Amino acid sequence: MGFSMEMNWEIITHKKAERLGERSFRLIKEGYHMFPLDTKLPIQTLEEKAPFGKAIITKVEWGTGCTTLHYELVSLSSVN
Repeated sequence: MGFSMEMNWEIITHKKAERLGERSFRLIKEGYHMFPLDTKLPIQTLEEKAPFGKAIITKVEWGTGCTTLHYELVSLSSVN
């Protein structure tokens, strides 16, 4: 028995990220996703929009049918 998993090289928030601190955020995504840790990744609000900055994922948690990302915004190139 298996399950579906997706590998991602960018963070797409769909405007659902929760601010935890000045530069710290949490994002819960449906399904199981794998992301590289400790690597600057482009971050954007929607697939069709250009990235507005770079973020580093510090923690990934898998739960029942969802993935929780904890990340730090490290650079901002435009206002989203």
